[in-house]
Amino acid sequence: MGNKSTQPNNYSLIDSGLLLQYKNDLKFPKQDFEQLLFDLGWPNSLAWLEHWSQNDVQNLCMYSRPRFTRPDWILGIGLTLLSDIERFLNSEANQIIFGISGLPGCGKTTLGKWIEHCSSELKWPVCVVSLDDFYLPATEMEKAMSNNPWNVPRGLPGSHSIDLMLSAIDKWEQTGVLITPRFEKSLRGGLGDRYGWRKSKPKLIIIEGWFVGCDQASNPESIDQEKDLFPPLSTEEKYYREVVQHALERYQPIWKKLERIWQIKPIDFISTCTWKKEQEINMEIKKGSSLKGEKLESFIRMIQAAIPQKSLLSIKADVIAIINTKRQVKWLGRNSQENAQSTIL
Repeated sequence: MGNKSTQPNNYSLIDSGLLLQYKNDLKFPKQDFEQLLFDLGWPNSLAWLEHWSQNDVQNLCMYSRPRFTRPDWILGIGLTLLSDIERFLNSEANQIIFGISGLPGCGKTTLGKWIEHCSSELKWPVCVVSLDDFYLPATEMEKAMSNNPWNVPRGLPGSHSIDLMLSAIDKWEQTGVLITPRFEKSLRGGLGDRYGWRKSKPKLIIIEGWFVGCDQASNPESIDQEKDLFPPLSTEEKYYREVVQHALERYQPIWKKLERIWQIKPIDFISTCTWKKEQEINMEIKKGSSLKGEKLESFIRMIQAAIPQKSLLSIKADVIAIINTKRQVKWLGRNSQENAQSTIL
């Protein structure tokens, strides 16, 4: 999928007609992006664009459900992630698991659905699984979530059937068949519940979720500190952070199975407040049920306070896309390049 080289060649995305068409929509630095393409096996970025043109990318975008129309997400995140997937599907690896990590409402679920649509159109054996699909059944969920200081019905580490998830992955690795539950957030008046099962035969699985890849805090002091959080952590929140840290330990065997992690990362952590509210408004419009009022505000507080923000922003991702509150992609590249981008944003 491209000639061997150590650096991208002189053919530049800057010279491409497609990029010129969308130049006002693309805010991320092209050099770091082209280096990422090179690392994915495409030293010639124009050849990369031609490759996706031949795969009818316009129809992949316009006729997917949900529709994927943002040029910065299509060119920056969507096609690049597809290229990473294609690279592994063309390799000798038998079975691969990717992760997509990003705060609630950032767009990762929409991205995942689009990736699965494109994979289906391209006849690729890819299945996208939400961590949310492995939420505990209603009765078990109520017990597991009782006494949390935010009174949220789900979402926290500890609200998922980890044994079931590991069992599903193990059976897939042994038989090639993946059987996963489905979870619908609009059921039970917005509290959510399971509603059946899904069976597939993928070669590559993508697991998406808001704390996918998140490790336990390495510094115990960070569990109790969050200098930018307002109001400050309460005594109850500090205590429950320790409960969440113990719960995170059970997720680590799943994270160890991830071959690659893509993280959608906010410039400002507070952006998740806006994103989550928009997400629930859209759910109300589409499903007629959602979190509202005090329940929504409590859920947002949980996102901000349950896990140290430093832990969520320091996930060991392979590829990072940094977005602003409007979800504009401001930077995209390898994790090892991220220190260089700090002067750009």
